[in-house]
Amino acid sequence: MKNDWFKNWFESDYYLQIYSHRNLSDANKLINLIFNNINLAQGANVLDAACGPGRHSLILSKKNLNVYGFDLSLNLLKIAKSSLSSENIQFRLFRSDIRKVCLKKLFDAVFLLFTSFGYFESDDENFLFPRKSYLLLKSNGYFIIDYFNESFVKNNLVPKSIKKINGNAISEERTLIDNTVVKKIEIMNGNRKKVFFEKVKLYDKNFIIEKFENIGFSAYKIFGNYEGDSFNKNESERLIIIFKK
Repeated sequence: MKNDWFKNWFESDYYLQIYSHRNLSDANKLINLIFNNINLAQGANVLDAACGPGRHSLILSKKNLNVYGFDLSLNLLKIAKSSLSSENIQFRLFRSDIRKVCLKKLFDAVFLLFTSFGYFESDDENFLFPRKSYLLLKSNGYFIIDYFNESFVKNNLVPKSIKKINGNAISEERTLIDNTVVKKIEIMNGNRKKVFFEKVKLYDKNFIIEKFENIGFSAYKIFGNYEGDSFNKNESERLIIIFKK
């Protein structure tokens, strides 16, 4: 398995099929939760990092914000562009590896949502974007991360699941290796088989907060799901942290 597994997987047409349950309704819940707990003026500049197909960019744009979004996947960027264009929304999308983002504009908020974090081997690589974002944020700007709850993932890991989507038989095998969730995805269509991988390194809440505080951020608010419930180490499915510069 290559360390750059995300290049093939996020370019694949199967990616959005498997995560079809992560839809606009799901994104609306999260964005509404965030906006009930931060203060952004109309016309504020915000950055949707690793924006994928643009679910969150679309909702943010409808809140009268100037939205910039980037992703490494050309396929997902094309879908985002089509989605935003169909709503007659002005947008600024560009392609970039999250480790190599080069921007001069200052932002009022940076969003890193839907577990777009922990994809790399080293802590230095995984926390490189938060370090860069600190320099991209205006004073009192926000950095919002939506990530796994490490304890919940470890205690509820499903070793294998099988489902059918659009005539494809999809097998997902999950293992924990060196505190990293490794998922092998096999897709069968007749005699044709395609194999993809996902790898996400797990970090607990305290480690993330310590790393962000070392950068200069302060943890402002913490939630355990998109409904806004308090974070519980053993029960919360998500870890949503709003940081302030």
